Amino acid sequence: MRFHSTRICTGIAIVGAAALGLTACGGTAPDDDTAGDALPVNNAGSLTVCISKNAYEPMYWNEGGTLTGFDVDAIEAIGEHLGLDVSFSEMAFDGLLPALTSGRCDVLRSGLYVNEERASQTDAIPYLQTGPALIIPAGNPLGLESTEDLSGISIAVQAASANEQILRDISDELEAEGLPGIELSVYPELPETIAALTNGRVDATMETDVAAGQAAATLGDDYEMLGTIFPAETEFGMFMPRDSELTPHVLDATETLTGDGTFAEIAELYELDPQRIVEPELVR
Repeated sequence: MRFHSTRICTGIAIVGAAALGLTACGGTAPDDDTAGDALPVNNAGSLTVCISKNAYEPMYWNEGGTLTGFDVDAIEAIGEHLGLDVSFSEMAFDGLLPALTSGRCDVLRSGLYVNEERASQTDAIPYLQTGPALIIPAGNPLGLESTEDLSGISIAVQAASANEQILRDISDELEAEGLPGIELSVYPELPETIAALTNGRVDATMETDVAAGQAAATLGDDYEMLGTIFPAETEFGMFMPRDSELTPHVLDATETLTGDGTFAEIAELYELDPQRIVEPELVR
């Protein structure tokens, strides 16, 4: 089951050989001529979604000039339910929340954890259970088995991510116990953290488990994902501006599409565990 009615148009300059700039654009008219137009969105008849310019499978990626993946199909299903087209605006990861809170997009859905800081600024709807994982050299040569084993280890992580804060908290705990902290290397985007690992600048890279698993598989036999150190008790979230009039409509669509199995079907399509789909609720 695929939802690819979305039109994607270029307009934002992106640095990187494979990157594609995307901005909001018009699309085909929804089935209901009035429902979508009546909703409080930035561009009549279209749901504008902020997304990171550096995407990863299976959540979202650029395939032949078209964004695809679980998040893409899911947000398109929401748009279809609301009678709206969907357009994507790509930007750097650390610019996602500022873009949302400044009103440049209606929804942010780009592999961000729901946490207290983000929920204090936005209306958040969790949709998929996940957790951090490490990408390490194959065979786990450093014998990493617990957070204590991260003492003195150099780890690359994406800037402004929840994973960065998780590692800083663990490092502070290690130092409070008289142990060396974690040597953090912070980079703007995921590909740069991967490059730091493959170039030997760090011992490991930290990402969400779905991204880490895909990245390790792409890197080949020399690397593997280590997902046993951190519990999968965090959740990816979809974010709207705080107290947005659009929020109850998106929440209603999310509840419907979760309840009727649409999201579970999309998850299976991209080889994600449908049991990780969470019951939607509004978090503020």
